[in-house]
Amino acid sequence: MALLLRTQFWIIRNWLARMSYSSVFKSLGFGLITALFLLLLNGGFVRLLAEVRQVQLIGDLLIMKLVSLAFLSTFLMLVFSATLTTLTTLFLSKDLSIFMHAPLSFRSVFMFKSLQTVVFSSWMVILTLSPFLAAYRQIYRLGASFVLFLTLTMVPFVLIACGIGIALGLLLMRWMPTRRARDILIFLATLIGCGLYVLIRLMEPEKLIKADNFEILMQYINLLEAPTAPYLPSWWLTSAVTAFLSGRTAEMISTGALLAVVAIALGALLLWAAERFYYAGWTASQEGQRRDKKTPLGNEWAFIPPLPPPIKALLGKDSLLFFRDTNQWAQLMIVLALMAFYLISVSKIPMDTPYLKNLISFLNIGMISFVLSAIGLRFVFPAISLEGRSWWVLRSAPIETGRIVLIKFLTGAVPLALCGLLMAGASSFLLRVDRFFLLLNVSTVAVMSLTLAALGTGLGALFPRFHVENINQIETSPGGMLYMVFSLFYIGLTLSLEALIVRPYYFRLIQSPQSVPLTLPGSFWGLFLVFNGILVAISLFFGQRHLGRMDA
Repeated sequence: MALLLRTQFWIIRNWLARMSYSSVFKSLGFGLITALFLLLLNGGFVRLLAEVRQVQLIGDLLIMKLVSLAFLSTFLMLVFSATLTTLTTLFLSKDLSIFMHAPLSFRSVFMFKSLQTVVFSSWMVILTLSPFLAAYRQIYRLGASFVLFLTLTMVPFVLIACGIGIALGLLLMRWMPTRRARDILIFLATLIGCGLYVLIRLMEPEKLIKADNFEILMQYINLLEAPTAPYLPSWWLTSAVTAFLSGRTAEMISTGALLAVVAIALGALLLWAAERFYYAGWTASQEGQRRDKKTPLGNEWAFIPPLPPPIKALLGKDSLLFFRDTNQWAQLMIVLALMAFYLISVSKIPMDTPYLKNLISFLNIGMISFVLSAIGLRFVFPAISLEGRSWWVLRSAPIETGRIVLIKFLTGAVPLALCGLLMAGASSFLLRVDRFFLLLNVSTVAVMSLTLAALGTGLGALFPRFHVENINQIETSPGGMLYMVFSLFYIGLTLSLEALIVRPYYFRLIQSPQSVPLTLPGSFWGLFLVFNGILVAISLFFGQRHLGRMDA
C-alpha cells in the first residue's frame, strides 16, 4: 500500500513538473472561473437561507430540513457515484493487470484502488455541497471551530457512503457479468431518483403557501421536526450539525463517534469481503462479451436516408454505439425522469393571480435551459471524447475535421431541441399561458438549445479526453466544468437581456390586455438570432481548429 501511494505521488509530481506554460495558464484560468462560480453559488445560498430564516415560527426548522435533504441527496449521490466508479477503478482499470501480476498482496491493491474510488467519486460532490455549507456557517455566524468539526464528521460520512458503493460493486461483479451489473445500476439509479421525488413530494411544501388554518400549519411543523431517513448517516450528520449549533456537546461527541465507528467497521468488512470476492470478480470482468448475430451488421441501418457515404457511416456508427451502450440508456432514463419531475413540479405550482402564471412562464425559460445544459453535459460534450483511441480512424478517413464536428453538433442539437420544445410546450400548456408567452417560450428555447449544443460540441473538441476509462471522468473534467459555467452564464445573460424587452409587455398586459402584441418586435429576434449564430459559429470554429491541429 505504501509503495503504491509513493508511486502515485511520483506520477502526480512528474505530471506537474512537465506541464507546459499553456497547460498552467489553462489550469489557473479554470481555477479562477470555478472559484468565481462557487462564490456566486454561495451568495445565492446566503440570500436563500436568510430569507428562509425570517419565516416566522418555522424558519430554523426549514433550514434544518434543507440541511438534512442536502446531506441525504449527497449521501445517495456518493453511493451511486462510488458504485459506478468501482466498476472502473477496481475491475476495468488498465493498470490492474500489472498490479495483479506484481509481488503485491490483493489487500494492498484493493485498498489502493478503493482510495482512488473514494477520491474520484467524492471530490465533485463535496465541491458542489461546499457553497451551501459555507452559507449555513455565514447565516448562523459560526467560527473556525465549526469548520473543523464539520471536516472531522464529513470524513467518516464520505467513507461510509463510498464504502457502501464499493460493497455494491464487489457484489455485482462477483455474482454477475459486467453488462448485467450495469443493467442493475440502471435499476438502482431509477429507484434512487423515484425515492428522492417521493420524499420531496411527501413534504408538500405548496401547503405552506396556503397555510390559512392552524391545523395545517401544525401538521407542517410536525413534518419538519420529524427526522429525514433517521437510520442513514445523512441524518446522523444533520444531528451533529444541529447539536453543534445548540451547544449540545454530548450529542456532538456521540454522533461523531457513531459515524467513525461505522466507517471503521465498514472498512474492516470490505477488507474481509475483498479477500474472498475481489480476485474472482476481477477475473470475471476480463471476459469478453457476446454479441447477438441474428441481424447482419450491413443491414442494421438501412433506414438512414440517402446521404453522402462519410456522413452516413458516421451517423450509423454513433447510433449503433448509443444503442449498444447500456450506460447511455441509463443516462437516458435519468434524463426522462428529470423531465417528468420538472413537468410534475410545474403542474403543482399554485396560481393565485392570472398574471403570476405569465411571470413563471418567463422564468420557466431559465429552468428549461438549465435542464438542457445538464443533458448537453452528459450527451453532447463527451461526444468527441467517446471516440477514444479510435479517433485516428476518423482522422485518416476521407472526411474533413470540420464536417466531423458539424455532424457531432447536429446529432446532439436535434435531440436537445426536441427535449427543449417538449418541455416548453408541455409546461406552457400546464401553466395555461397566453399566446404571447407561449411563442416566447417555444422560440427562445428552440434557439438556446442549438446554442447549448454548439457550446457542448465546441468545448468538447477544445478539451478532448480520448484516453479515459470512464465517461464520468469526461463530464467532471475541467472542460466539463467550463461548459457548465459558460452555459449558466449564457442562460443568465439571455434572460437578463430578454427581461428588458419583456418587462414593458408584461406591465402592458396588466394594464390593458387588448393592446398587447402577439410577439416581440422583429428587430429583437434579429439581434437574438445574430447573437446566437455568432456563438454557434465561434464554438464550432475553435473546436474544429483545435482538433485539426492536434496530433491524436
